[in-house]
Amino acid sequence: MSMPLTKKEYRVIMNIYSILASEFMAQVLKEEIYDRIFRAGLDVFYEKDFRSAKMQDIAARAHIPVGLIYTYFKNKEALFDKIASSFPIDFKRIAREEEAGSGLPSERYKTIAEGYLLDLLKNHKAFVVLMDKSGGTKYECAKQDLIAALGKHIKKALIKTAAKPYDGLLVHILASNFAESLLEVARHYESQKRAAEMLRIVAKCYYEGVNAL
Repeated sequence: MSMPLTKKEYRVIMNIYSILASEFMAQVLKEEIYDRIFRAGLDVFYEKDFRSAKMQDIAARAHIPVGLIYTYFKNKEALFDKIASSFPIDFKRIAREEEAGSGLPSERYKTIAEGYLLDLLKNHKAFVVLMDKSGGTKYECAKQDLIAALGKHIKKALIKTAAKPYDGLLVHILASNFAESLLEVARHYESQKRAAEMLRIVAKCYYEGVNAL
């Protein structure tokens, strides 16, 4: 049978509880403000670009003082970096997995790449920011890197399946067109269902031609 607490013991326990509750609420508030800054930064970078966006714009969107942003992020570059690296993007790995797979190129795309691209489009704003709005940052060549990775993938596929070698310009055109098509789906994103349907149609055109529609 436990002994009742003395007043002193009760006060000590309540003080500890009050301190822990305050620390918990402070952490919750800290995470909430961080999230508001992140989302505001994403929206402002998406609507403008890295160079045009101002910290004042981001603070106004997050409904916080400008100075508070610097408590969480050293500068605009740090905030952009956090947004640009907030989602997985590894086209080289997907290309390797496709190349190692079996079946027709369209079948390998369906089983390996399609799901990855749909997951990528869930982060459509961040993807567009990375590809279109990153001038002046270490990510400014992201789109060119994507096209280059796609080009290498397409070239390997053509070497395996084509009866004769193709001009390198064709490879670049095909890679550029697919990258731009993917970006257009991201830029005009409305829902995951619509994105999936548009991606399916784009892939069908890419692998079978417009006449297949």
